Amino acid sequence: MSSSGDTFPTDVKLQYVPYTKEHAEIVSSSKPVTLNLSELLPGKTVVFTSAIGAFTPPCTENHLPTYLNNVSKFKKKGVDRIVVLTINDPFVNSAWSKALGYKDEENYVIFATDPKAELSGKLGDNFVADLSSEGLGTRSSRYAAIVDDGHIVYLESEDGGAFTERSHASSLLERL
Repeated sequence: MSSSGDTFPTDVKLQYVPYTKEHAEIVSSSKPVTLNLSELLPGKTVVFTSAIGAFTPPCTENHLPTYLNNVSKFKKKGVDRIVVLTINDPFVNSAWSKALGYKDEENYVIFATDPKAELSGKLGDNFVADLSSEGLGTRSSRYAAIVDDGHIVYLESEDGGAFTERSHASSLLERL
């Protein structure tokens, strides 16, 4: 299992759909692009949070709003980017970000897809959840991380996919 001081994995392929005004409607989308972590992380502070699934009630109503409502605080604390991870495809994540009201051409918050939970798996077994019994298959578990210059400063997963202080934005803001 990865822990504080370890190098954050960069050898995974993540994708996202950048927000543009031309594709502001929920059902409109541009093409996905690759999120290259080996280019994103050096010299920067990046916050990662993983949601069990786009449009799921706890993620939509509780988890993600704690980040989206605190973007200015993360910026003041020196965070260069926030990356939201799900296993959903990039088009679903794009629609979800817009449904949550996040429409920012800066793309400070990136809704990225980790379709096979590869990044989550590289962090450790407790960062992947098997929800097959609920018809959802393999998912990333709910977790949060602070990565500074490619190294893990904070990394915690939630027990059983619950939403508690471990992945709440306020916990990360306190640690920055």
